[in-house]
Amino acid sequence: MNLDKATQARLISIVRRAGQEIVMPNFRQLSAADVETKSSLTDLVTIADKASEAFITNEIQHAFADWEIVGEEAVAEDPSTTDKITTADTCVIIDPIDGTWNYAHGLSDFGIILAVVVKGVTRFGLLYDPVNDDWIYANLGEGAFFQRTAMSEKGKTQPAQAPLPLHIKAEPDLDKLTGIMSVNAYKGQKKHDFAQKAARFVRINNLPSCPAYRQIAQGHFHFSLTYKMLPWDHAAGVLIHTEAGGVCRTLDGQEYRPTMLDGEMLAAQSEQQWQALAEWFRK
Repeated sequence: MNLDKATQARLISIVRRAGQEIVMPNFRQLSAADVETKSSLTDLVTIADKASEAFITNEIQHAFADWEIVGEEAVAEDPSTTDKITTADTCVIIDPIDGTWNYAHGLSDFGIILAVVVKGVTRFGLLYDPVNDDWIYANLGEGAFFQRTAMSEKGKTQPAQAPLPLHIKAEPDLDKLTGIMSVNAYKGQKKHDFAQKAARFVRINNLPSCPAYRQIAQGHFHFSLTYKMLPWDHAAGVLIHTEAGGVCRTLDGQEYRPTMLDGEMLAAQSEQQWQALAEWFRK
């Protein structure tokens, strides 16, 4: 069962408030004491991540008391929290700031991600850009849409422009593709191999999941290859990309499920393009 318009609007409003009241006021204002290292030098958490997740969690619990919530920072404290995605009737998955490394270093490629999973199936996905106060969203089977916001409307009420439907048009020639992937995330021989494979394409960027899925859903990049599977990184983006006409599977060919914690995600513009890219990266 998909979310009704009122429920969607409530969730979007909660995320926008987190972005405009917590995330943006702290952007480029953090001190060294406001940033912590988690699993590695590039895996960071800030006071804004924690405050954003707490705010979104509290607001959703107040509005939808019977829903379970899985937030990235809650999982960092207790990894078993991800079990709720499987067991709950309705589960909200939150990434309070996707792209924390960028955020902590004053780079504007970051966002807030929210997905609603009903009985193991992603029904609603939201990719929110706090810097521009605009968002891309999708309901399962209803298409993907980009809600643009004029400069004068930022941080205010619902933008006047109607949401823009997103429809991906595939580029068939692999040699003309632009892609999103992190070669440096791989190790050893695979890092060397993927660096060589990436050189085939016109352009390769490394972006966090929220801006990456936003870019490919709008057709600005043709594909993305992600080296790890975390539900807050992919649940919303996969739904949005597929609703816009794209194809998302793990590199070994498995259909995506929000309970997946292992594998590499390959997103492409069409089945033909996905198959060609998968063959290229598997070699």
